[in-house]
Amino acid sequence: MKRGQAYGGGAASGGSFQESAIPIILIAILAIFVAGKFGIIDMSGVPVLNSIFPAPKITVGVVGRASQDMKNLLASEDFRVAGVMYAGDIDQKVVYPGTLNNFDVIILQGDSVCDRTARKAVADRVKAGGKLIVVQDACTRVSDDRAAYGWDIGIGSLGDVIPVVGGGVTKELEVLQTAPVDGKLKIIDGEHPVFNGVKNFGFHSTVTAITIPKPNSNILAFIDASSIGKTTAPSLFAIVESKGLFSGKTMYFAFDPATVAQQGTGRNMFLNTLLYLRGAKG
Repeated sequence: MKRGQAYGGGAASGGSFQESAIPIILIAILAIFVAGKFGIIDMSGVPVLNSIFPAPKITVGVVGRASQDMKNLLASEDFRVAGVMYAGDIDQKVVYPGTLNNFDVIILQGDSVCDRTARKAVADRVKAGGKLIVVQDACTRVSDDRAAYGWDIGIGSLGDVIPVVGGGVTKELEVLQTAPVDGKLKIIDGEHPVFNGVKNFGFHSTVTAITIPKPNSNILAFIDASSIGKTTAPSLFAIVESKGLFSGKTMYFAFDPATVAQQGTGRNMFLNTLLYLRGAKG
């Protein structure tokens, strides 16, 4: 009897443990479900579950004029499936404080001359946690002073959130040079999420030769023109990101990333960039 009682007690204890574990498992499943539904955990890449948990939306707007390649890329089916919602071009004349609050990622492209109000609104959005992609020489000039050149113009300017230096406030400083370049895009930070599944690849595009990255920056890739036999051609900074100063983040591209998107690696690289910026901080 004692043995039977002892055995029965053990079975009861085991059953009691299993029963007590069920609510914990259900709570854990519910927590994962809620986290996935609200985008805290990205479940869109999990087979079967991706129909229940679609990719979190990334609302993207271009301040200026997006290139046709950029428009095609942002509006493509695979970008849409990944959650990219392209809102089109935004005329800088309507960019005032608060205009950009609903955009997850802002792209500056196409207009080298920008209004000071628009420049400050973009900078303030990044400082408040927004994400910014700057393409080539976008917004390097201001409409009221054609002698000034670069992002570091005025107080509280774009220069506060852009990780590279270009131009200045005196006429003697040489403007940024933009020219076609052939070579190879070489990745410096191979562990960076932007290069997930991407390796060095052949490069042909128009490049803006920036002066130098700032101390609060991370150089992700450069363009090596000597890789195709032009041993006298300089290496050019290609992709630079800001780090650590604000809750927002800026990625600088010395070339239009959409121009290399016809190559699978280039297309994946820019989609990776948008996905990375969605959750990046500082």
